[in-house]
Amino acid sequence: MPSMPKAEQPRITVKWAQTRVGPVRVTWLGERVMRVDLNRRVRGVRPDQRLAGELEAVRKGGAVPKGLEIIERRVPEFSRRVLEVCAEIGPGMVKTYGELAKAVGRPGAARAVGQVLRHNPFPMLVPCHRVVGTDGRLSGFSGGLRLKERLLALEGWRFEGRGRARRIIR
Repeated sequence: MPSMPKAEQPRITVKWAQTRVGPVRVTWLGERVMRVDLNRRVRGVRPDQRLAGELEAVRKGGAVPKGLEIIERRVPEFSRRVLEVCAEIGPGMVKTYGELAKAVGRPGAARAVGQVLRHNPFPMLVPCHRVVGTDGRLSGFSGGLRLKERLLALEGWRFEGRGRARRIIR
């Protein structure tokens, strides 16, 4: 009996770009982004200049171009809504974890919002660096608080305080 052809599996592609905020590695499954990792390179591979330009345009508030569209993942409804609302926060704007919780219909779930964003697989495309504590404190970010501060500084924010008391001001 002849063997049946295997269904073609989507190809995994990994590239990296040197951006204004450091190296960014992007992993695609087929034609959709499945993961973005900050502060990561790909050994033995030159940085992709086109990707750097596209990431910079997105960071500045431009539309996500074809080729950087996010893969649909099976995630709980709450997580999906948090990521969607976070993706709408424009450059130079910030929201608190509590504001995001309220926006997704779960006032009082600020800590749960923080946990969703802690595991955000798409930083820069879903700009979780634009989410801060109620009093403007910088907290949790997959790329580290220094990178969160740097991203916010590029968007016009200033800071005061030290360590855990560091917070944003206009």
